[in-house]
Amino acid sequence: MVSTGKSFRLGLIGWPLLHSLSPMIHDEFFRSTGVCGEYIAYPVQPEKLSETVSELLRSGVTGLNVTYPHKGAAACFCDELESQARDLQVINTMKTVDGCNTGYNTDIYGFSRFIDECSLPEPFFVIGGGSAALAVDYVLHDRQLRYEMYCRNPRKWSGFISGGELNELNDALKTADTGTVVNATTLGWGDDDVFPLDKSLLRNMVFADLNYNSSWHWRNDLLHRGVKILTGEAMLVHQAARSFEIWTGILPGTATVLEMLRKKLEETKKGVIAVEYRCRLD
Repeated sequence: MVSTGKSFRLGLIGWPLLHSLSPMIHDEFFRSTGVCGEYIAYPVQPEKLSETVSELLRSGVTGLNVTYPHKGAAACFCDELESQARDLQVINTMKTVDGCNTGYNTDIYGFSRFIDECSLPEPFFVIGGGSAALAVDYVLHDRQLRYEMYCRNPRKWSGFISGGELNELNDALKTADTGTVVNATTLGWGDDDVFPLDKSLLRNMVFADLNYNSSWHWRNDLLHRGVKILTGEAMLVHQAARSFEIWTGILPGTATVLEMLRKKLEETKKGVIAVEYRCRLD
């Protein structure tokens, strides 16, 4: 345990923030590292983003996580962007030092750890067109892994490779013997969301859902069909740990907080069967 002798004022901005797990994660990081500080969730409507960020920074908050739907817009409030955030023009972490705001993207680090710990097989079929999909695209391209992107508006997609139409994904999966389907959309936040994919095509695939709503009926039905499912709490915790390191200089361990988080998710289930987690903890 390390004490820095400094108290950190940190937080999260997004809309909505109904049941964010980030405060619980960072409270555990503070406890486990001995660092003193607070981490508060601030629900911020899009039209009030600029005003609220300015107010928070003036009040003494020096570190912010940024989540949906502000990751692109918040980059504009930074004086500097670290290299990966500059490549994507999307941030999820801000740090202020002597009035200078620097933006970072720790989702890239989080997805990299997710791939390594879960040994996700190629090729990857990624669905999404927002900030999470951009981070996934960045990692897969950087590692020179085989992957395809699919999204609702391919013409607006700005990743490393071109995106295909969603209705082309089922045909692509028909010829794939194995691989990983990555849900990098917001589908799954709602319990009754329906995913645009034929479930029968996932029999030999891994379904890697970057969300972690344990009550999503469509995904949980895959378990009855024998599909291997991995959910995104590991990515959430690892990107949070990297943000904590940026703010405090200390990279916290993640095993304890991952166990806590998974117990919390298990408690909030609404009568669904348990997800089988096969990731290795650090």
